[in-house]
Amino acid sequence: MGVRGWIRRSLAALAVVACTACGLAPAAPVTIQVAAETLPWANVSGYRTYRWWLPPIDQSSGYSEREKLIDWYVRSAVDRELAARGYVPDTVGKPDFVVRYNIKLQEDSTSSFKDYLSYRAEGGGKDMGDAFMGYERGTLTIEIVDVASRRVAWRAAATAVIESDARGKRIEPAVHQMFERYPIPPR
Repeated sequence: MGVRGWIRRSLAALAVVACTACGLAPAAPVTIQVAAETLPWANVSGYRTYRWWLPPIDQSSGYSEREKLIDWYVRSAVDRELAARGYVPDTVGKPDFVVRYNIKLQEDSTSSFKDYLSYRAEGGGKDMGDAFMGYERGTLTIEIVDVASRRVAWRAAATAVIESDARGKRIEPAVHQMFERYPIPPR
């Protein structure tokens, strides 16, 4: 290799180092980890209609614009996944199941050992129980609750979902990955 080749390679390497140090290099993709399970007693094949556990949030109830936007991203992604599986919203009658979600924005553990025991009593497995014992920053959990029995029929959790700028870019792929583990495939 000649002097010119050595200089070009050195300058290219220096440019890569400078871009990386300044934050101009592309960031490494964030891996979203997903865990999901259907509880052993549940028969989700009989479900046809659903409703959200709580109405959409709005700013008038003390929530910020960011929280309202994240709520919209989650609901839209879940509604699309459920519609793909043939479920329809029921806003006036008695739905087959309700959907609830939670986003943990800081590292925390479940509120009590009682919560974990309740989860296990519903038939929750050990692996998923471990996933729910500690929530990492930015974890999204979705639960489908059977209306007739008032028990959780299916649940999923995805980590690294909420980024610091809250643009919701990871919500759609996370919800899709969660519902890839749902027992009823898209129709």
